[in-house]
Amino acid sequence: MEKRKQPKNYVTDEPSGLNWMVNEYMEPYQTLFQSPMAKLGAIKEGLKADAISNLIQVSGATQIDVAKWLDITEPTLRKHIQSTKGLNANISEHIIQLFELFNKGLDTFGTLSEFKSWLKHYNPGIEAIPFDLLDTITGISIVLNELIRIDYGVTA
Repeated sequence: MEKRKQPKNYVTDEPSGLNWMVNEYMEPYQTLFQSPMAKLGAIKEGLKADAISNLIQVSGATQIDVAKWLDITEPTLRKHIQSTKGLNANISEHIIQLFELFNKGLDTFGTLSEFKSWLKHYNPGIEAIPFDLLDTITGISIVLNELIRIDYGVTA
């Protein structure tokens, strides 16, 4: 029987001084990271609109940044946030990939603040600022691969 890794609870100090549980926002997506078929099913069904708000909470990104990542306008992003309809497959896939990236980043760096800091600094291994690559699935894969390289100590 396959033994499943339990998700970690990540607690971080945000600039406001409040501690909050990242796991609260990540928990609904954890099973999707472990099963490609579950991920595909969620993409085809479409995530609930609150996935965007959860992403904003986890990433600490602005609505402008998230709209850029998802290749939509900021007013369209706000409409999605307020909507009761599910998100389309493209947006759902992108959000799931971003959650998976943040999950891996938290695992690699241990704290949300350290991962966010790393995202915003130039990385010679990928010859880019990781944050700037999050607007495509390929860019997210590049950043994810760099995190795996860091985990294995292959940073040169």
